[in-house]
Amino acid sequence: MSLQPLPKKILTINFGGIGDEILFLPTLLEVKKLLPDSRISLLLEPRSKSVKEVTDLVDEVLPFDIKKRPLLPSDYLKLLSLTRQGKYDLVISSGSSPMVAMLLFASGIPVRIGYDAGSPVKCLLTHPVKLNKEQYAGNMYHDLSRGLRAYLDEHHKGHTVRTSDGDGMLQIPRVTIDRAAAARMQEALSTEERLLKKRLSLAPTGGASRPAEDEQDEPVQRILIHPGTSRLAVQKGIIKTWDSQNWLTLIRSLLAQKSLSKPIEIILAGGPDDEEVMKDLMQALGSEADKLINFYGKTRSLADLAALIEITDLFICVDSAPMHVAVGLDKKVVALFGPTDPAKLIPRQKNFCALSDNAATTRSLLDGLGVRLLPDTVVQSSLDLLRQG
Repeated sequence: MSLQPLPKKILTINFGGIGDEILFLPTLLEVKKLLPDSRISLLLEPRSKSVKEVTDLVDEVLPFDIKKRPLLPSDYLKLLSLTRQGKYDLVISSGSSPMVAMLLFASGIPVRIGYDAGSPVKCLLTHPVKLNKEQYAGNMYHDLSRGLRAYLDEHHKGHTVRTSDGDGMLQIPRVTIDRAAAARMQEALSTEERLLKKRLSLAPTGGASRPAEDEQDEPVQRILIHPGTSRLAVQKGIIKTWDSQNWLTLIRSLLAQKSLSKPIEIILAGGPDDEEVMKDLMQALGSEADKLINFYGKTRSLADLAALIEITDLFICVDSAPMHVAVGLDKKVVALFGPTDPAKLIPRQKNFCALSDNAATTRSLLDGLGVRLLPDTVVQSSLDLLRQG
């Protein structure tokens, strides 16, 4: 009896922001481990298509605006067409609604893996998987690979398949760096650092500085601060921001630190959604802005941001997509949480420090209070992480 060929064309579906797509990467990695010769297409929201810049696991992205309101019958037909036209062998979807199960069934894809939304909808899936939201999101998504392993065990006995369950292990995303972006960010940061040295070397009387090219490079510890958050989250009423005055106090406190073996260099960065908070910070800093590097507007893509994070020593941010990028690079991260639950969004490992107020797990997502942390707490946590070496 001839063996059934392994699936080659895989459709994966994960609607959400960039952070959701990064958290989905361990699932895609498991697909590649189990089906190394497969081609993976990822159906996602247009706002998240740049995830392809920070991973080599996706062969093709298929954007669809699931957030469009109202979604017309023609939109559903377009979505169905996207799932059918690729003639996929297998689909894995992170959606848990009955509508998702019906879409997968209508797609005609023979192997359909998704979350069990209960009877009778789960009958529309060939391999339903139990949904457990009370865990780190990377693990929640990774649970879908159980459906893939179940399918392979049932239908491909005798094939040499590299299995890797991973149950009980933290499924931390791994982000890859684009070489061109890395070179671009290194050059841009080197230029900014030369300008910073020149500004800092100016005497109070206005004396001339020594030419930058004659200066010796002094080792520094680079702290990258990204104060912004998703505009869509704000539109939904999920406030994850920290007051500008607190960011200002944090920056001033870090600049004044003398307790580390190397001096601190502060870099500010932000995306298009962060213009207002960046403008407020720079205005409040006044002449003190000359003591740091304002990198706002210089990261033109997700690849650029990832490359910049990679060449810094510590990343400070709120719960946001950049936080997941930094985690995916295994950088030291101090993440400030408001109403969202850190246990579900950032792994518990020594490199990652999640700070939240004591009531965070009982807060409403829509309480509008944002991050409620004292700057001193963030300063101390940052210094402790830097001292870890």
